[in-house]
Amino acid sequence: MNKTAEFAGTFYPAESENLTELLNSFKNTDCGNDYKSKAVIVPHAGYVYSGHAAMTAFEHLDASENIFIIAPSHHYVFSDIAMPEYTFFDTPLGSIEVNNRIIKEIAEKYPSIITNDFFEGEHSIEVQLPFLQNIFFPQKQSAVEFMKNLKKLGKKLRIVPILVGKCDYRLISDIIAEYWENSSFVISSDLSHYYTFEQCRQIDTYTASIIEKGKIQSFEQAQACGLCGIMGLVDFANKQNFSMVRAEMYNSGDISSDKERVVGYGSWYLYEGQKNNFIEKYYAKYLLETARQSILFAINEEEFIPYHIPPALLEIGASFVTLKINGELRGCIGSIYPIKPLILDVIDNAKNSAFQDPRFEPLTMDEIENIDVSVSVLSTPERINYKDERDLLSKIYPYGIILVEKTRRAVYLPIVWEQLPDREIFLNSLKEKAGLPPRYFSKSLEAYKFEALYISQDTINSD
Repeated sequence: MNKTAEFAGTFYPAESENLTELLNSFKNTDCGNDYKSKAVIVPHAGYVYSGHAAMTAFEHLDASENIFIIAPSHHYVFSDIAMPEYTFFDTPLGSIEVNNRIIKEIAEKYPSIITNDFFEGEHSIEVQLPFLQNIFFPQKQSAVEFMKNLKKLGKKLRIVPILVGKCDYRLISDIIAEYWENSSFVISSDLSHYYTFEQCRQIDTYTASIIEKGKIQSFEQAQACGLCGIMGLVDFANKQNFSMVRAEMYNSGDISSDKERVVGYGSWYLYEGQKNNFIEKYYAKYLLETARQSILFAINEEEFIPYHIPPALLEIGASFVTLKINGELRGCIGSIYPIKPLILDVIDNAKNSAFQDPRFEPLTMDEIENIDVSVSVLSTPERINYKDERDLLSKIYPYGIILVEKTRRAVYLPIVWEQLPDREIFLNSLKEKAGLPPRYFSKSLEAYKFEALYISQDTINSD
């Protein structure tokens, strides 16, 4: 039994050629990196509004034996999850087979309903299917694309459609974990609904920070219609020490003239590792060049505004920029806590290191050619709980450390361990930097640890 395409001609073009042309127009020939992910979060609105955001993440999706599409139900109220009895879902680009075997497995293991009823009139799954067909089995492709796609010949695209009702997000997390090895996952969700343009931006920026930091306990239902699916994927990522990377984010007010009742659209893909490892692999050179350009523009009293900023660098982040001449420190200023997009933090800290570090005179034009620039991208600080100073000494290596004693504060980046490898000397020196005696100790002394990605020209050249 086939599920007919109900939204062809409304949410997306009904003619296959027009649909293919529109989908291809969303593709980014240079999406910033070639990482392939087994899980994405994508919007499900009409293509004219959310198509670009969806495609930006779909281009990172890895082809797997099965592709789960986990989406909210907009018209029916039910408990847990629902799956269909259909054998195929039709679109103007052809039919996609449903993996009924997996559906039966899930129904035996997890609380669920098998019915076609809830899928009638529901767009949140259907609108994702043409993207899958276009990405994995394009109807028209160049000779180069054909050679790249040879490995897909003879490979079937099977989907596992899941509608989410009143559901504990841990059910979704468990299903993802159960089928992770041979599957990819599409989480279908728009973001905030029907706020003003500015309100939508504020809410969606907050939502993005939760997704990217993995703080799922901060979610509220009004932030996204597919919240349960998002929470399930983020929970799975947290358990695996994986990271969510932003692909795109905007709202309908950026597309249309209506700024009073807008809908937010965002997309992310899962990176199987820590965020700083991702940045190091794909954007280290970009960040280093951004810091240098910020200084060059500032010395000419101009503001450096980078173009084509990778969305991953628009995530909230904290950084330090360090300047040296002939190996000697010439400036170092940074942010301990993430409060602004990482790319802006690097731009601001580069300027401040060059011209606002109170320990040095402002950088001069004559020094520019000899300046060595490095960027450190910090993880979120975590408080160190300790019993006494001896216990604290056992927990500080090899991290960056922040010491706080009432109004006094000091920080050392992890790279300082290269100059101060002895733990006691390291800690005493940090106390002195905070304006405390080196042997000072108090139960009120707070300590925080963090990790840092260190980027310099030497590290880039060694890759």
